[in-house]
Amino acid sequence: MAGLALIQSSVLFRFSLGGARLNLMLLVVVSWSLLRGAREGIVWGFLGGLALDFLSGAPLGSCAFALTLIGYLPSLGQLTLYRTSPLFPSAVALAATIVHDSILMTVLSVTGHFVPWRDVLLQITMPTALLGSLLIPVVYRALAWLHRRTLPEEMEL
Repeated sequence: MAGLALIQSSVLFRFSLGGARLNLMLLVVVSWSLLRGAREGIVWGFLGGLALDFLSGAPLGSCAFALTLIGYLPSLGQLTLYRTSPLFPSAVALAATIVHDSILMTVLSVTGHFVPWRDVLLQITMPTALLGSLLIPVVYRALAWLHRRTLPEEMEL
């Protein structure tokens, strides 16, 4: 997670496509939570967020808090029929990005930073959410491979 945070904060942060920035850490947390459940998603969210916190200028703990909640978000759809849909990960990634950015903007606002909510939501969050929803199938497949290889023997099919 530390290596992923380093890539996220140093390389991916510099690239933007129409305001969209690839939030790879969020996509990894969402994918892992879909594959392994809320408990592991929350752990990955906390660890990934903490690693990002140490590399960002945001208040310490804000990324960990946001990604911990995001680790839980996919579990809300686990008991529905929608989970079997191939579009489910994309829908979760879209919603998770909006929730994640809203949490971060709230934390920044509460800690005294000026946040132009409307501009950020329209110019950064929405394009980033759309990009994430398009790219999550790639991340999900890569993590599904890791998931299958790291299952305990008693859980293997």
